Amino acid sequence: MIYTLDLNDRPFKAIKAGIKRIEGRTPTSWDKTPYDKLQKGDVIHFINNITNEEMDVEILFVHHYPDTKSMLEAEGVENVLSGEPKTIEHGIESYNSLTGYKEGIKKNGIYAIGIKLR
Repeated sequence: MIYTLDLNDRPFKAIKAGIKRIEGRTPTSWDKTPYDKLQKGDVIHFINNITNEEMDVEILFVHHYPDTKSMLEAEGVENVLSGEPKTIEHGIESYNSLTGYKEGIKKNGIYAIGIKLR
C-alpha cells in the first residue's frame, strides 16, 4: 500500500539526510490516514509542504504509544526529532504545537513509524 503525506521542511530534510528515522503521527480532524493499518513494507510518499519536493520511504515498523513522552522514551529522541534541542520536553512541546496533535494524541495516542529511504 502507498500512502501520501505532507511533511514540514525540516523533518523532510532530516529524513532525506538519514538523520530522522522515525516519523511520529496521530490521526487528527484533517488527517484521516489509518495509521493503525500501516504495515511493514508499505510506502509513504512524502511531499515537502514548502518546496513540493517528493520522496518515498519504506515502512520498517509501526509502534503505537499512549502519549508523546512514552514514544520518545522508547524510540529515542535522536531518532524521532528533527529539531534542537533533542530532549523529551522539547519533543512533547513540538508535537503539541502541530495543528490538531494535542487533541489527537489524547484521543488516539501516537504512532512511531520506522522508515528508510527507498
